[in-house]
Amino acid sequence: MLEKRYNILCVDDEPDIVDTLRRAFRKDYEVVATTSGLEGIELIKTRPFDLIICDQRMPDVTGDAVLKHALEQQPDSIRILLTGYSDMESLVKCINDSGIYKYITKPWEPEMLRLTVVRALESLSLKRNLAIASESLKRGYLDVVTMLSVACEGKDEATGFHVRRVQHYTKELALEMGVAYEEAEHFGLMSILHDIGKLYIPDTILKNATELDNAEWGIMQRHSEYGVKILGGNPFFAIAREIAGAHHEKFDGSGYPKGLKGEDIPLSARIVAVADVFDALTSRRPYKEPWFIEEAISAMQSLAGTHFDPTVISKLNVLMEKGIIQKIMQSYCVSTF
Repeated sequence: MLEKRYNILCVDDEPDIVDTLRRAFRKDYEVVATTSGLEGIELIKTRPFDLIICDQRMPDVTGDAVLKHALEQQPDSIRILLTGYSDMESLVKCINDSGIYKYITKPWEPEMLRLTVVRALESLSLKRNLAIASESLKRGYLDVVTMLSVACEGKDEATGFHVRRVQHYTKELALEMGVAYEEAEHFGLMSILHDIGKLYIPDTILKNATELDNAEWGIMQRHSEYGVKILGGNPFFAIAREIAGAHHEKFDGSGYPKGLKGEDIPLSARIVAVADVFDALTSRRPYKEPWFIEEAISAMQSLAGTHFDPTVISKLNVLMEKGIIQKIMQSYCVSTF
């Protein structure tokens, strides 16, 4: 017997069948039963069920309609259709529209129905446990991202909340570019690691308040390849590797480390390139005072098509007009101008 007391809904217009179903499952599960399809729909609206058994042919509403409603309201539930006649067109429609787990013809073998329910709920339990494990693993990855970003900030204290602002600028720019919400959110999260390669760069270079000489600049440029190396081969960090390795590429091909050009540069990296430079310009650094928002965007617009993707620059201006940039700055310790 399964450990959890699962909730089962039984819907059939024949009272004898409803009673049979109730007696069959009440020992191991919480059973709710009704002889009305419409009442079954109302029950589905008001309380959760792990498994729903529903007859197809009922006078008020058909079983496929009840189970389609269940699919819309409680997509996680297991849906089983009972049918007492041979109607393949109706069954195919129910399978396609209602996503049923299985259909069972009347009269059924009691043991077959019992095993079907047990196996269905075991499958549901496994699915839920996998979802929990997946979410736990995701949280673990997010913790790693946060710890790595904190370690990076520790090497370059002047950046302060830089990576957090870049994260949110990146997400909002991605959304303006038409990227789906979850993917845009992932772009933002992975952008936190854009400069993780600086862990390999000596403090004497990172904290140098004067202009770097050629040798020092050559060392600094290698943080892109170091970032890709640190992030390894895990698929979860694929976007982070794109960003770390290419956010210093330029739209005209004059950037580093590979001299990529235009759309050969991953979209995630083109977005972060804009977010990173914009935040650098509008933030106080040991060697400079912060620029005004309009001043920074104007300067970056003059480099659209050479340094930056012109479309991303246009979306940066949209974020300013919407007040999104100002809100991000206020949330992460930058006074707006």
